[in-house]
Amino acid sequence: MSFPRVAIIILNWNGWEDTLECLESVYQINYPEYDVIVVDNNSEDISIKKIEDYCAGYIKVDSNFFNYQNKNPIKIFEYSSNELQSSKLPEMDVINSVKPNEKLILIKNHKNYGFAKGNNIGISYALKSLDADYVLLLNNDTVVDKDFLTELVDAAKTNDNVGFVGPKVYIYSDKNTLQVAGGAKVDLKHGEVDEIAYHQRDEGQFDHYLEPDYIGGTCILCSREVIEEVGMLDPGYFMYWEDADWCFRGRKQGYKSVYAFKSKIWHKYGASSDTPFKMYYFTRNRIYFVKKNSTRGEFFLFSMFILAVTLSKSLRQLILQCDSKMSYAYLKGFFDGITLSVNSKVKV
Repeated sequence: MSFPRVAIIILNWNGWEDTLECLESVYQINYPEYDVIVVDNNSEDISIKKIEDYCAGYIKVDSNFFNYQNKNPIKIFEYSSNELQSSKLPEMDVINSVKPNEKLILIKNHKNYGFAKGNNIGISYALKSLDADYVLLLNNDTVVDKDFLTELVDAAKTNDNVGFVGPKVYIYSDKNTLQVAGGAKVDLKHGEVDEIAYHQRDEGQFDHYLEPDYIGGTCILCSREVIEEVGMLDPGYFMYWEDADWCFRGRKQGYKSVYAFKSKIWHKYGASSDTPFKMYYFTRNRIYFVKKNSTRGEFFLFSMFILAVTLSKSLRQLILQCDSKMSYAYLKGFFDGITLSVNSKVKV
């Protein structure tokens, strides 16, 4: 039987402990034809050293989800992002000769490009150098089921209109509670998302076919053909909303987002505290996303709504909590989102 070649891209930034657990779970999957690419976004910690030590067999990964397997050392093919500018790298025959669970492609970025551009570097390499049939974006703070990739690929092959596929995502700390069933629905009038199955106990109620508006970036499978037509992630987002944008651009080209309920992963998801940095990007990108995906009239109405929300939140932060930094982040995010130029397609 012939299996499509899948490039699994894992973005790392100062998160080597999560990345090692993710890698070990990936190397134990049953799917026979894949390449693992770790893109390091210029980590400031010892991530590179720890990843190298793990591949050499010096670090044993402990997890409640699997037993660590003693195996041959993992061969690392290491490149800087600048080295990837060449059209064909000389080691491809060597890379192809190594078993999937015995090799790692490590791409080291010279700066933190954020989620979108960081992953785009991996996507570009996967399509141009590995000749991958599919690309899978996988958060480094996840653990995967042994059959997760088989189920994703099977769902992707059901018909030519499937553009993006996502799994059933459980919360890492509570194995039977769902974070999301594939993705979410989007309310463009208010720039809000409603994650399907959010924090519900899994009792089989979501074991059926679904078409979300978009697949969450925690784990998203996309084919070469779709990427070549739709483009890659829009780097203008940096963080937040880029996954929704990708799927919406695909939808305009006639591609569905599909939930593969038999595919399972666990995500170290939890409520994180707001910071001015996060609030700025979330506010800005929320506006940028709606601008790209609505009519002028709809965007005007949304702008009035979000302005009222932003001003009220900003004043509350400033007056009641005496937090001028958070207040400034709200306002700057609003005005930058309004003025940010739309990037309709990011070519491979």
